[in-house]
Amino acid sequence: MYSPTMVCNNILARAFNENVRVTPMKLQKMLYFVASEYAKVTGRTLLNEPFQQWDYGPVLSSVYNEFKPYGAMRIKTYAKDSQGKALSISEDFDAELRQCLDRVWAVTKDRDAVTLSRITHEKGSAWYKSYQKDQRVISDEDIRQDETYKRLLGL
Repeated sequence: MYSPTMVCNNILARAFNENVRVTPMKLQKMLYFVASEYAKVTGRTLLNEPFQQWDYGPVLSSVYNEFKPYGAMRIKTYAKDSQGKALSISEDFDAELRQCLDRVWAVTKDRDAVTLSRITHEKGSAWYKSYQKDQRVISDEDIRQDETYKRLLGL
């Protein structure tokens, strides 16, 4: 399992390289789709922190805290660790992660955060199930089984 902020940096590298606007909320939704796709491909949980069920969809607290200063604005810096280093995952050592990042990036980079949030709220989604049960944490198994976004994103 990986640190969410490190996986964020893999997404942000794509955003910075392609000059794509990524806000904190958009980043959270992209991470969710990557985590779900990764779990489907590998059978493993991607992140070492659970997604929480918040009003606007799945949220990782560490990512929220890291990028909160940006509000609804474009993220302009990488996440940093406690030593001030911006770390990411070597995609050369995890081909499945690279594949999932590339696939999700391709179908989400041109969509806005509100649209992606709506997609995470689809009836039957992992977020929806957690919301219906009034559970703060979204189960890894529900995330792995979530197929609700695939048609809407074109995956």
